[in-house]
Amino acid sequence: MTDEQRLVAWGDELVKLHDGFRRDLANLRASRPGASDLRAHCLTFCDALHAHHQGEDGVLFPHLATEHPELAQALTRLRAEHAVVARLMDRIRRLIEDGGADFAAELDRLATELEAHLDHEEEHLVPVLNRMLTLPEGA
Repeated sequence: MTDEQRLVAWGDELVKLHDGFRRDLANLRASRPGASDLRAHCLTFCDALHAHHQGEDGVLFPHLATEHPELAQALTRLRAEHAVVARLMDRIRRLIEDGGADFAAELDRLATELEAHLDHEEEHLVPVLNRMLTLPEGA
């Protein structure tokens, strides 16, 4: 596969990554509260999602803003959604540390917000990403 072919499918790769986040979150929600590995899996999930969003905010979104100014409103909304998801993940981390009784409810809130965010991101970015001919600097 050439670099150009890989770039043409970059949006599809984003969907695959998002599907992995969806699957991992569904598995977390299906886990029994108090399961010994739940804490580790949840923290790993939160760390991976946080790193993904940092990469988007720090590298991908600035690139898209420069190359596709028509995405300005969508990118602003996506950044705001990242902040909402980050606050929910911080709450979940605190609940894990405290043995949180509201853990399942917070996972449900995270799932609702994250699903809406991923759907919105895919709707607005996948078509553009699948047409990209250049990678963002540092990606």
